[in-house]
Amino acid sequence: MPKTMKETGTKFDKIKSRIQNNPILASLMVIGMIIIALSTFTDAAKKLLDLVKTESRPDINGQWTAKITYPWSNVSKTETFYFEGEGVNVNGNASYLGSKQLIMEGKVKEGQIEFKTKSTEIQDYDRKTATHHYRGKIMDDEIRFVLETYGGFSSKPTIQFIAFKVVEKGN
Repeated sequence: MPKTMKETGTKFDKIKSRIQNNPILASLMVIGMIIIALSTFTDAAKKLLDLVKTESRPDINGQWTAKITYPWSNVSKTETFYFEGEGVNVNGNASYLGSKQLIMEGKVKEGQIEFKTKSTEIQDYDRKTATHHYRGKIMDDEIRFVLETYGGFSSKPTIQFIAFKVVEKGN
């Protein structure tokens, strides 16, 4: 007796036939393929967009000032910050207790700025270096800073302050 096509098919053909005859399983497979296609497309589109989209550097270059009260000495100073650089790199200087310090390891990214300065502390003819770590959130013409100082002769409390951009006359 000759075999019909359904009987002579391969295992794959039999599985395929069962799937096609089961509407729930067929629907789940179609939905799964749509999800895979969409996730592949959106990931590819995101990667293409990332190639074209470049984060613009916040407008931080120039002079900024902040009134800072140092809690361990109860001294208030108007400190100045001068930023320059391109892309993610930040150079310039920042004053600490009225003394200009060179900015090191300066970076700006996604609306945040971070840099360090160093100063020398002197006590009884002994010298130690203190590191000042500034982290700030940039919001238009102000930067909300957190300053942590470590090293030196003693630990210092964290200071929060706001620096404001200096507007040049004539602008």
